[in-house]
Amino acid sequence: MRIRLADEDRSHRDRPANRKRSKSRRGRTFQAAVPMPQAPARRAGARRAQASRGSAAPDKERARRSRPAIRKRTKAEGQPARAQARASASSLAVRLGVLLLLGLLVAGVVYGSTDAQFFVYQAGVIGAQHLSAEGIYQAAEIHEQNIFWVDPADVAQRIARLDGVKVARVRCELPAVVTIEVEERQPKLMWRTVSQGRDWWLDEEGMVLPYHGDAQAAETLFVVDSSQRELDFGQEIQPEGIVASVIQLAAALPQSRIFFYDGERGLSFTQKGEGAEWPVYVGSSEDLQLKIQVMQTLTAHLEANNITPRYVDVRWAAHPVYGRPVGETAGGGQ
Repeated sequence: MRIRLADEDRSHRDRPANRKRSKSRRGRTFQAAVPMPQAPARRAGARRAQASRGSAAPDKERARRSRPAIRKRTKAEGQPARAQARASASSLAVRLGVLLLLGLLVAGVVYGSTDAQFFVYQAGVIGAQHLSAEGIYQAAEIHEQNIFWVDPADVAQRIARLDGVKVARVRCELPAVVTIEVEERQPKLMWRTVSQGRDWWLDEEGMVLPYHGDAQAAETLFVVDSSQRELDFGQEIQPEGIVASVIQLAAALPQSRIFFYDGERGLSFTQKGEGAEWPVYVGSSEDLQLKIQVMQTLTAHLEANNITPRYVDVRWAAHPVYGRPVGETAGGGQ
């Protein structure tokens, strides 16, 4: 076992200090003799520079970000003024366009209302056979009238009021062309009123027509009216359907062209047989087809039996009668 003396302990304690001092002294002597690169100092300087740049970067970033915002605000502030200027220009253009259009419209109206080429002085009339074209033109009431004021529907209505006109159509074209197309009522038979001593043309609906001219006996149906009837143009003869009944009878009796009308017996005609003839009373238009069939059957019976009756009456189709020939037993008989 070794026992350290106090002097030894003291020498041991003092030795490290001396060693440290000698070491630091040698280090300083070495550094002084051989200069070394100052890497730590550079790194420290780099860190300070980076720190300084880092501190300056946010300022630059804030400045950069703030500049677009300023520009945007400036641009946004300028947009209302530009929009207002565009709106004003657009409104002005619209007003100018409206004024121009209005001016053109006024000029067109004045031109169309005053120029002579837009006034009617004649019209083309189509379909008039019995009525005169001049009379139809006068009835239209469009002479010297501006074409823009001519209403074709009104003109057609005025023309249709003419006696003898069934339908009228009117067309207008620029500058002043008017075409009138009429459909006249066609005469179907000649109705002679004994009381008036004159003949009247009638169409199939019984309308009295204002037509003139002599009828051709071979083609025209005649009705001799012995009643006190008086007719005039534009009237419709009564009873209704009497003209249609005459036309139907004529179709069933092609040899008969003349018929008679009496206020009491109605329609009648003369049936011609072999060397003889007798009247046939038809009456009204009721059950006319049945009356024609009964009349034809009865006529065949009379001819087959060489009977010449004084008359044949089929006014009541279910109970036809005929008058005994002259010279047979008095009292008539059926």
